[in-house]
Amino acid sequence: MILARIRAVGGLAVFTLAGTLAVSPPPVARAATIFVEYTKPSFGPRGPITVIGDSVMLGNLLEVEGYGPSVSQMLVDRGWGPVLAKAGVGFQAGLNVQSNNGADMSKFVRDKRAQGWDSSVYVISIGPNDVLSCNSTPACSEKDIRGLVDTIGPDHEIWWSLITMTKQSDADVWNDALAAVGATRPNLHLWDWPTIQAKAGIPLSTKDHIHLPTGAAYVQRSILIADDVTARFGMSNSVGAVETAPTTIGSPSEYQPVALQRALDTRDGPARVQAATTVELDLSTRVPALTTAVSVNLTAVEPSRAGFLTAFPCDRVRPTTSNVNFLAGEIRPNHVVVGLGAGSRLCVFSSATTDVVVDLQGAFVPSGALRLTPLSPTRLVDTRVTGRADPVVVAMPAGSPPGAVLNVTAVGAVAPGYLVVYPCDVSPIPKTSNLNFVTGDAVAGSVYAQVSAVGTVCVHANVAVDLTVDLQGELTSSGALRFQAANPQRMLDTRVATGGWRGQLGVAQTVDFVVAPPQAQAVTGNITMIQPALDGFATAFGCTSAASGTSSVNAARATIAANSVTTGASSSLCVSASVGVHIIFDTTGWWVP
Repeated sequence: MILARIRAVGGLAVFTLAGTLAVSPPPVARAATIFVEYTKPSFGPRGPITVIGDSVMLGNLLEVEGYGPSVSQMLVDRGWGPVLAKAGVGFQAGLNVQSNNGADMSKFVRDKRAQGWDSSVYVISIGPNDVLSCNSTPACSEKDIRGLVDTIGPDHEIWWSLITMTKQSDADVWNDALAAVGATRPNLHLWDWPTIQAKAGIPLSTKDHIHLPTGAAYVQRSILIADDVTARFGMSNSVGAVETAPTTIGSPSEYQPVALQRALDTRDGPARVQAATTVELDLSTRVPALTTAVSVNLTAVEPSRAGFLTAFPCDRVRPTTSNVNFLAGEIRPNHVVVGLGAGSRLCVFSSATTDVVVDLQGAFVPSGALRLTPLSPTRLVDTRVTGRADPVVVAMPAGSPPGAVLNVTAVGAVAPGYLVVYPCDVSPIPKTSNLNFVTGDAVAGSVYAQVSAVGTVCVHANVAVDLTVDLQGELTSSGALRFQAANPQRMLDTRVATGGWRGQLGVAQTVDFVVAPPQAQAVTGNITMIQPALDGFATAFGCTSAASGTSSVNAARATIAANSVTTGASSSLCVSASVGVHIIFDTTGWWVP
C-alpha cells in the first residue's frame, strides 16, 4: 500500500491513500485517511502533553470540516501545550507490530525522545488491534501494555482509554489486562470509555462497535477526554503516603560565619571531577573544631552533559538527593547547608564530568555563635524600581543583625555573569560567587549573609543586571533556633509520589508534605523546579502562614532549577507554584529551640 503525505495548514500532516487529496478545508475522504501527526506549538501553563492512539483516536485528532475542534485543540484551550499528536489505522503499543514501524507507538515515543520531545502526561487510546494480534490472550495483552507503559516511564502520568469491540470477550481481555498492569504501575490511569459512552448516549458504529459514526460523536468524545485529562493531571493529586523525618547528624548547633573563601576549584587542578565519582574536601583547617555542618556555595562549571551535584558527609552513604542541577556547558551554582563527616570532611558527587567550585560561607558549632529567627519574607531591594547600581547596598531593618538569611534574584541580565554577596565593610570584594546567571533569565540564590557593622550587605554584579533581595530570617546571638543537621533526604518528588503527591503542581496549587520532626520550627533544604511549562517560580513556606509575594526558586520554561531554602515551618512545609511544574524538596536539616 502506497502512502502519500500532504502538508495542510496549521502544522497538520494528514496521511491518506495515494491519490486522495488531503487538505483542510475542504473535507477529506474520511475512509481514506490512514493517520495524522502534528504538533500544536503554543505553550500553555499546564505544560506539554502527548496524544497517541489507533483509528478511534484518529477521529478525535482530525481538524477537518465536521470533525473539529480536535481533542488536541481542546487540550490547548484548557491550558496544555505544546501538544504532540499521532494516531492512525492499525496503530499498536508495539509488541506485535511486525512490518510497519510507523504503527509502533513504543518506537514513536523513543524516537521523539531522541529528538528532544517529552511530556509529563501521555494520553493513549490503543487496544483493538493489539488484543487481536495477541489472539485475545491475557498474558500477551499485559506484556504489550507494559511495554509501552515502561517505555514512557514511571515518572510520567499515563491516561489510557478502555475499549469497546465487536466481540465483548475481546474487549474484556484487553480491559482486564489494562487493569492488571495498572495494579503494578501507579502512573497508569484508566478511563472507562465503555461506561461513559453508554451513559452519555454517544453512538458507536453498528458495523464494528468500535468506531463512532459521525464527526459530532467524535467531538463529544473529545470534550470528555480533554475534561477528564485536565481534571486528573491539571493538578497534583494526594496519594496519602508521607516520608518520615531524616536521621540526624550530631547535636543542634549555632551558625558561625567565616571569612568568605574558596575551598575548592578544580579548574586550578589537578583535574575535573569525572562522571559518577566523588571528590572529598578536608575542611578541618578552615572550620572550627566540633563543626557539625557547613554553609557553602556549590558550583558546577561547564559540565560535559546534563546532570547534578550532591553534597553529603563523607562518613555517610551518598543520599538520593541533589543540590545543583545543570545542562552541558553551563555554570550553575546553589547554596548548600549540609552536615560534615568525621574529620570535617565534605564529599561532592557529580553525575557528569565537570569542574566543581566550593565557596565556604560559615560553619555550625556547638555554642557561642548565632541562632536563627525566621521572618515572614520581606522584599528589601528591587532595582527594577530603584534603578541599578554596583554594588547594590542593602540596608538591614533596625537592629542590624550580624547575619541574615537572604534570597537574591538576578533578573534581565545583559550578559552572562555572577553575583557576590558580602558585608559592605569588607575590601576588596571576596573572590567567591553566590549566584551565576545567563542573559535574560531570572535566577534565584539563597545566602547566609554577613552584615557590616553599620547594618548593610553589598551585592556586586560583574555585568549589568537587576536584583531583588528578600529577607527571610535573622542570625543573632539572641535568636530563637539552633540548627540540627540531618542526613540529606528526599521528602517530595511529584514525579513519583514521594511525599504523598503525584503529578505536577497546578497553577497556583499548594501542596503540603512532611519535612522534619514535630519539634522543628524551621527547615533548611533544597527545592527544585523540573521543566516548568512556562517561565515561573515556586514558593516554599510554613503551612500555618500564608504564601508571601516572594519566590524561593525561579526557572525558565523547560529547564531545571534549584535553590536552597531556609524558612519557618513545623514538621510540614507548603509549596505553591505560578506554573504547572514538578517539584522536588530535599531536607538537609531543621531548626529547634
